[in-house]
Amino acid sequence: MAELAGLLVRLRAAAVSCAGFRHEVAPIIAVAAALLLVRGTANGQVADPPAIRQTIARIGADLFSTTPHVAEDITELKRVLAADPTLADAHLLLGIAYRAQGSPDLLSEAVAELRQAIALNPSLALARVALARVYMDMARAPRARQELESALELAPGDPQILALLGEAERQLGDPTRSAELNRQALKADATFVQARFYLGLALLDLKQHAEAIRELQQVVKSGANGAEASLGLGTAYLAAGRIDEALTTLRDAVRLDASRPGAHLQLARAYRLKGLFNEALNEQKVALASGPTALGALYTNLEPDVYMEEGLVRLQQGRLEAAADAFQKALDLDASAEEAKKQLALVRKRMHERDRKKRPGPV
Repeated sequence: MAELAGLLVRLRAAAVSCAGFRHEVAPIIAVAAALLLVRGTANGQVADPPAIRQTIARIGADLFSTTPHVAEDITELKRVLAADPTLADAHLLLGIAYRAQGSPDLLSEAVAELRQAIALNPSLALARVALARVYMDMARAPRARQELESALELAPGDPQILALLGEAERQLGDPTRSAELNRQALKADATFVQARFYLGLALLDLKQHAEAIRELQQVVKSGANGAEASLGLGTAYLAAGRIDEALTTLRDAVRLDASRPGAHLQLARAYRLKGLFNEALNEQKVALASGPTALGALYTNLEPDVYMEEGLVRLQQGRLEAAADAFQKALDLDASAEEAKKQLALVRKRMHERDRKKRPGPV
């Protein structure tokens, strides 16, 4: 038992140190990995051989360490499952490992493994939480909410489940419910940075800018996942009209993780609002070139927003044709973009009035 207790402490520490916002479920899954060592018999099933349980626990510890060997873990988990495909815990960890690879092509594999884990053990709340996280990566918030609600029935009051459910509600257009759930999570664990981050985003959606900034400032100060936290805070500064602070914070977000197209887009907006048009256009180009690489944005198409921003810059430069072209590109990508429709109509009206004034009058 002393060995188990020591492993549990190490797993918790490793999970917290590498969690950030891409591995929100790490702490509870890491604890589960340690408990696999003493799982024994349950529901009338014979316990797995000790060697297999130790292998699964070791892989779980590695997956949530600061330097995981994900490819090797996937290979080893496949070998374990080839010997015994009924191990729900191995399917759970394989699904998590596929997501940890950070490739959109592997998300469907992660979904399949996590569904298999749930089919083998419907009471495995951790698998439902991990599956919900993958669904959120895939912009399938309704499916994520279903899994999280089921997980919450299995683990009432769990702060991680409450926080993720809150974020799913925000993505589904209910920031009020999101704020409520994340406040519940923080009441259960006031140090839970992820819940504070999601609360800040919900308050931002509710246009409670001062409150959002206060929450997100705390997240940035904590040092947890600096790029995403800085992006959230910089966006809140922009919404509040605090352009200089937004520029500083968004530059930090780009410096910490230059692969995030959303950070370049928000920085482009800050530059535009500051009147730095060349810098804004440069950031827009980078946003288009970088592509949606970060988990959480894998299935988010920012191109319409980027062209919208380009149109606004060209409009402020007085380059009406270029502005009209950019707004039209935004509409071609997203026909429901009302602001692009509005701006395109205004630009065309200005172009018509300009051309009318240039026509020679009657002799």
